[in-house]
Amino acid sequence: MLLARMRGEFLAEMPERCDRLDELILKLEKAPEDLNSFAELYRGVHSLKGSGGTHGLSIITTLCHQLESYLSETDAKHGFDTAFASRSLAYVDLLRRVELIAQQTSPNYSAIESDLETLRQAGLQSRKTGLIAESSPMMAALYQQALGKMPLQLTLVDNGLAALERLLQEHYDFVIVGREVKELNGIAMIVALRSSQVRNQNIPAILVSSNLDAVPDHAGFGATILRDKNVADNLVVAVQAVLSR
Repeated sequence: MLLARMRGEFLAEMPERCDRLDELILKLEKAPEDLNSFAELYRGVHSLKGSGGTHGLSIITTLCHQLESYLSETDAKHGFDTAFASRSLAYVDLLRRVELIAQQTSPNYSAIESDLETLRQAGLQSRKTGLIAESSPMMAALYQQALGKMPLQLTLVDNGLAALERLLQEHYDFVIVGREVKELNGIAMIVALRSSQVRNQNIPAILVSSNLDAVPDHAGFGATILRDKNVADNLVVAVQAVLSR
């Protein structure tokens, strides 16, 4: 009963929180230099993402992950123009629809998932999406730099459990994992993914390891790369190979 009440209170707060997100998006469209509004917008999305997971609403977590990534990319490369506002408001509209559907007896989010995928595809503009699970910031930065010239959208995660969660909820075209990732090692992560019934079940996977110990066949890695001085060049070759299949 307590959990149900807390979930109900969270959903009751959703319209007000969505209204505030709308306000911040429109403020940024009018004043792109307003970094305080951007920071509040990002915090608001991040907070909703965490709350959605806490209350068993994985669709909110997935939606906010995608919006959060878009905000980060826009802040770094583009700007807060009309196109930014239009797309960001579309994400908030999906959040409003989630709030309404979540209160039904048998919630069905398939239409929202379809619209979310359409938004994702529209933003990619022919780019492929990859997830990098690597606990070493230095190595993660090296991988990102090595792949920087390819038409990719990369997501960096330093925690194996968090990476698996994203793979279970969001679509990616390939995944790169370190053998020793904190919380859940790379091999265990991919074995768990292969045992799931999600669209990423058979995703191309590349393992980066500092040793050549045997890797279970059922993990289904497309390539195993030794973490040595040639790791960056070999990673580029491996990613090109899995994307060309």
